[in-house]
Amino acid sequence: MKLSNIMRKTGVARPGMSVREAFDVCLRDDVPGIPYIDADGDIAGSFSIRETLRRACIPDILVNYADLIGDSAGCLQIPEDHARMVLDLAIEPFIKERKAEISPETAVAKAVALMEKHSTNYLFITANDHYLGIVTIWAIARRMLELG
Repeated sequence: MKLSNIMRKTGVARPGMSVREAFDVCLRDDVPGIPYIDADGDIAGSFSIRETLRRACIPDILVNYADLIGDSAGCLQIPEDHARMVLDLAIEPFIKERKAEISPETAVAKAVALMEKHSTNYLFITANDHYLGIVTIWAIARRMLELG
């Protein structure tokens, strides 16, 4: 398997975008995150749906004790007005630092190993600091099924 048969181009997050716009790009392209491209056109970090929801909607203590909380804890709902407010926020506070990136020549097994090492389900593929696309764990599994 080659990354060039698995990766795909997606939209990107840019300065000044709202969470709503970034969510739209992720959902349109069916990926959990996208690269954040700075004003110079360089990858400066990443925007992730998971990270944004965690930071904007879930207190750390809830994460720490999630296994102990009952399923019917109604007081833990995310209010709809809060969800709408989050969508209107700028993405900059939710941008994570650059994580592992790979080149189009990277072996698929190494890509999977890097995903595991960095606790992520996707990696950005770059060449000369230029974003080419994304590879997800799901795309690798899908390609394996296609092979056979």
